[in-house]
Amino acid sequence: MADADANACEPTDPPEPPEPHEPPGKLARARTRVVEAAEATKQRAEAMRSRSSAVDAAFATHERDRRVVGGVLAGAIAFRLFVYLLPLFLAVVTTLGVLVGLNEDSTDELGEQLGLSKSIVKSVATAAEDSNRSLWILMPLTLWAVYSGGLGAAKVLHAVHRVAWDRPVERLRRGWLASLVTFGMALVGGGTAAGLQALRHQSEGIGLGFVAAEIAVLVAVWVVASLLLPHDPAAGWRAMLPGALLVGVGYWALHVFSAYFLAHRIANASELYGSLGVAAALLAWLFILGRLMVASAMLNATLWERRR
Repeated sequence: MADADANACEPTDPPEPPEPHEPPGKLARARTRVVEAAEATKQRAEAMRSRSSAVDAAFATHERDRRVVGGVLAGAIAFRLFVYLLPLFLAVVTTLGVLVGLNEDSTDELGEQLGLSKSIVKSVATAAEDSNRSLWILMPLTLWAVYSGGLGAAKVLHAVHRVAWDRPVERLRRGWLASLVTFGMALVGGGTAAGLQALRHQSEGIGLGFVAAEIAVLVAVWVVASLLLPHDPAAGWRAMLPGALLVGVGYWALHVFSAYFLAHRIANASELYGSLGVAAALLAWLFILGRLMVASAMLNATLWERRR
């Protein structure tokens, strides 16, 4: 007991002073400023939502997209388009190689005129040249791959529009017709863009007219595609116009981005990583295109519901 009292009377060491708080570094301060600016922008947008119907429609479209996980749907579209474009490119370039004798020099000129990556056109042309010996076997297989790939792309677009418009799930009927329509849409859209790009190289100085014509064709193609895909039966072509404008303008901007920036990146990626680099760049491009298609369906459905 005496020992316990003696220990209790012993003086204790004073507590150590707290370490001085170091000011945050530049990275932390920059991150804080970005978070504060984003929060302030969000608050201003929320305040504008009650005063502007356009801002409210944009928020409603974004909320619908988040509810159905639009990013996942865009990834599904990108994968299906990637699987579809490979046999489609092979079939087109193989046919050109047989009809007009496509060689390496004309391949380079074609890539420059159409604003495409030379590495992609060269790789497909090389595959076509190497397959001339087995052309009669390759073409039926390629056409079958085009059919099955188009059917897969039509199925995923069909499902995306059913989800966007809250339509009941039904099986896609007349798959052969859906694949044929997908092939026609791809040829019209891609052929128009390629033809106008070639004309623009030959007739410089009137680029705005070519841009307007390209966007108009793309908008018309997507209006027709939206009418063929699931939607509210009471919605006409005017209800599909906002989303078609989004796809047309977005596709044109993506095409310009590809011609002036992505083509160089793909060429560097093919040198560094080979075919995997080219495939990764192409998948990124198709994902952005798929995001535009999903956003188009969400926008049309949201605006139609607001009108009703």
